[in-house]
This record gives sequence, structure tokens and C-alpha cells, in this order.
Amino acid sequence: MKTSAPTAIRLTCTPEVTKALAVAKKRYPTLTDAEILKVGLAELITNSIKSDMDEIRTTTTHSLNIDGYLDDPNEDVYHLGMGKKVDL
Repeated sequence: MKTSAPTAIRLTCTPEVTKALAVAKKRYPTLTDAEILKVGLAELITNSIKSDMDEIRTTTTHSLNIDGYLDDPNEDVYHLGMGKKVDL
């Protein structure tokens, strides 16, 4: 069985990277720089996926002519508890 070495990401420590790592070290003091970068990349991907899913939901809603707010009773201006009763 052949095992391959893990792929490495080479990162030049520019002043911006050094500053970002210093800030992250305050939030995650027990993590190494490599672990902090893994957490940061995971967060970027997670946010990207969430953003993509929100966009997909919005596009689907519009394409199917479904207005999501109509299903939300808080958005319904015509509910039983509003206004006063009028006898005609």
C-alpha cells in the first residue's frame, strides 16, 4: 500500500499575514500558526457555502414565483389581532 505525503501550502509571511496571525493568536492562544490558518480557511469556506446557499434559495424563490415572506405570519399585515371591529 502506497501512502502519500500530505500536501503543503506555502505561505509568505507578509506584514499583513503576521498581523493577522497575531490577532488570531489572541483569540486562539493554544493553536499553532498552521492550525489558525486551517481554522481561518474552514471559516472562509463555511461562509462561502452559506452565502451560496442563500443565493440559491433566493434565486429558486424568484424563479418559482414564491414569495417567502408570505409564509411568515409576522409579515402578514392582515391578522386577527389588528384594527378595531366595525359594525355596518
